[in-house]
Amino acid sequence: MRNLSRDKYIIAGAITLGIFFLGLFLGLAIEGKRVNYIESVSRRQNLDFSSLQLQYAFIDQLSQEKNCLAVQKTFEQNINNLESTRIRLENFDLDAKLNKNELDVLKREYVLAQIRYWMLAKTTKKLCNTDIVNILYFFSDEKECNDCDKQAFVLTYLKKKFKDKLLIFSFDSKFESEPMISLLKKTYNATNYPTLVIEEKPKNGFQDKDTILKEVCSYYKEKNEDCI
Repeated sequence: MRNLSRDKYIIAGAITLGIFFLGLFLGLAIEGKRVNYIESVSRRQNLDFSSLQLQYAFIDQLSQEKNCLAVQKTFEQNINNLESTRIRLENFDLDAKLNKNELDVLKREYVLAQIRYWMLAKTTKKLCNTDIVNILYFFSDEKECNDCDKQAFVLTYLKKKFKDKLLIFSFDSKFESEPMISLLKKTYNATNYPTLVIEEKPKNGFQDKDTILKEVCSYYKEKNEDCI
């Protein structure tokens, strides 16, 4: 009887050990696939940003040549591409729990891409007299900014109304890995959030739809139906 009891314990121990190693193996396999997926997304994002840099350089050359028709068409397409990159980066942010350093690099590249296109938009507006308005939007987390979600909702609404005529560039004020954000915050005195910079004019605190609409419309040469 003792031998039978001992054999039962041995068998139970072997089964438990087997289940443990099976779970460990499956966990490693799943983790390995997750790492491969993140690395794949990371490589694609890097290619996207490399492409954006080349496109930016090309559009910049067109603007210097004052080929305004080509600039406008290409610029609008690439602003849309930049938005697609932002969405993919947000999705990557949700998945990338394993490699924060790589995620920070991608975020920095996206921030710099936004700044490049904002500067290019200003140049294009000056050289080609394009009828666009630029807004910089500085936001923070819920602890520091209760109104940021509400502000983002208003900006999204206005973006849908004005489409390519309204360019909105968003910056996470707490993302300290990219020094340009700190420089922009100091330049426009963005010390509390949300902060909007509409055509170089900073506005601290939440701005409602009508306030932004009045300011934005004052810059358009051609008024649409939403402008009072």
